[in-house]
Amino acid sequence: MHSYQFDLFNAFTENAFGGSPAGIIYDGAKLSTAQMQQIAREVGAPATCFVIRVKRCDVHARFFSTVQEYPMCGHGTLGLMTGLVERGHLEVSFGQTKKFHLHTTASSAVVEVTHRSDSRIEVMLKLTPAVFQSASLTADQFKVFFGVCSQAMDSSLPVEYTVSDFSHLVVPLKSLDDIRAVTPDFERIHEFCTQHTIDTVILFSQQTVHPDSTVHCREFAPRVGTPEVPAAGTTNRALSCYLVRHDLLECSDEKSRTVTSEQGYEMDRPSVVTTRMALDDKTPTDLWVGGVATKVVSGQFFV
Repeated sequence: MHSYQFDLFNAFTENAFGGSPAGIIYDGAKLSTAQMQQIAREVGAPATCFVIRVKRCDVHARFFSTVQEYPMCGHGTLGLMTGLVERGHLEVSFGQTKKFHLHTTASSAVVEVTHRSDSRIEVMLKLTPAVFQSASLTADQFKVFFGVCSQAMDSSLPVEYTVSDFSHLVVPLKSLDDIRAVTPDFERIHEFCTQHTIDTVILFSQQTVHPDSTVHCREFAPRVGTPEVPAAGTTNRALSCYLVRHDLLECSDEKSRTVTSEQGYEMDRPSVVTTRMALDDKTPTDLWVGGVATKVVSGQFFV
């Protein structure tokens, strides 16, 4: 039996019991793909990350849900980079910001890590802006899938679909009460998403719990192993681009936007996801998604 260094982080929260859990195995290079998937099922988090190699500013890793490998993972990246800094695998001095290159088996991304003045590690993942196409979700489907009447949908805005690392269906709702009233039928959502090649369904409202937030959302992803998602970076990339696309953000600066998204509240796992975008004639160009992660478990995993 071999032991592996292991941490569990809650990503997109500064507190325990909030955010989206992510397990980190730091010495995973000798594990097979089948072993990684088995460990991810045992951990049971929305994502478990396996560190393959760290060399200077390059980090090689793999992300798994309980049912599949991810091409990239926003909340897993927050846990991964925070853990690597805390354990001394990456050096980011107090008050410093450094960029690293994160490589998975499917893609690569730039990650910006800041050791803030409050001693927290802030992680921002650079992502390609989302590109949308029209999509269909009928009133009857909405009612069956989410347990609320179709009038909860905001008919002034379209339902749209986008594909990047994951595929997302974005569905606007009228109010915070409407989004709180949702009672998902995960089996039927799974069936619908499989049929239409959708990884996650995002419901959002422009009414928020906190006045400083931009948007309140819920995300459902039974097809990729997480029935409801407490927080997700790649999903909020899609949502933020949708908000820009439809002129739903207040305009204080024509050159950039910051979106603060509330997620996970209905699961009693409150999360805050920050998206920062540069704009070129109202088109997102330089897009970063992230926040902080909080360690809740540290020890060894035995295989």
